[in-house]
Amino acid sequence: MLAATTTAEGNPMDGATFRELRTRIRLSQGELADKLNAMLQRSYDKPKLSRWENGRDPVPDDVALALRQMANVRKARVVAFVNQKGGVGKTTSAVNVAYAASAQGAKVLLVDMDAQASATAWLLLLPGAIEAYRRRQTTFHLLLQEVPFEEAVVRAGTDVAGRSLPFDFLPSHIDLMEADTRREPGLDIALKLVLDRLRGEYDLIVIDGPPNLGMLTWMLLAAADEVLIPVRTEPIDIMGVGLILATLRKVQRRTNMQLRIGGVLPTQYQRRKSVDREVLVSLRGALGEIPVLEPVEAAAVFGKAASEARITLEHSPRAPALAVYSRIADALLAGRPLPAASLDTADTEA
Repeated sequence: MLAATTTAEGNPMDGATFRELRTRIRLSQGELADKLNAMLQRSYDKPKLSRWENGRDPVPDDVALALRQMANVRKARVVAFVNQKGGVGKTTSAVNVAYAASAQGAKVLLVDMDAQASATAWLLLLPGAIEAYRRRQTTFHLLLQEVPFEEAVVRAGTDVAGRSLPFDFLPSHIDLMEADTRREPGLDIALKLVLDRLRGEYDLIVIDGPPNLGMLTWMLLAAADEVLIPVRTEPIDIMGVGLILATLRKVQRRTNMQLRIGGVLPTQYQRRKSVDREVLVSLRGALGEIPVLEPVEAAAVFGKAASEARITLEHSPRAPALAVYSRIADALLAGRPLPAASLDTADTEA
């Protein structure tokens, strides 16, 4: 039986952290209550856990310690970047968050589930992408031709055009589009079956999704713990947020009840433009309990890094616009709430 003790840094665990850690270890409230009762010889139930998560009751120190111990056993958090619209920063966000986490010493896997293979072209360049396909190292081969993960993955440290790949990577290929026309049992959970087996090998698994709501998106949503929705701060872009949210809720009901909407990530944000500020305010008002995350500011560094085919954070690690990716990675690895847009983010010019 665990003795009561204070949590990390002597601070009590709040409800948001409790919920984040429970989500991280992929347990429902009832399942966690059963585990806590077995560990602590108590008789907690779902309503009690709900009161902790809602902040109505304080989380006991021994419960907080037990939960942290469960979460500290390596069990990768699977995070997907999803939006049915292209050009909103999905690939940029996925690649930079994966890089930021690996730079912190985490073992990271990036999965390219976009048949357009933007992340693959970015990280491997054209010669490397062609070679990966020749070697059957793509998500097409993994998911549709049942090549084992150990053969399909491109490992961290692999030399690509004179550069070392910073994390393990599953490249993509245009042939992956075949998934949208395949009709075979269990295809929708094929990625989940692969990634569930890998959770003990990684600290974080990041998925870059396609710009549509077809089978590939259903597959990655079935496998993910958490979804982040990159959205440009332009009126026409936020009109599609309702559609992706409706899709996510269907997945939560039908396929993956543990799937969590981590938040909407505003991208290409320009605080000096009134329309951007208005869109951010509109998002915060319309999404209710869904967090609006700290926005990624528009900056020339994105174009400069892309022109050199380099990861933006690797190219310009001190660029202020990129700091949000490091903060997201840090929160994901620590099981903390993701950085939210501050109250003054949408204010008028300083």
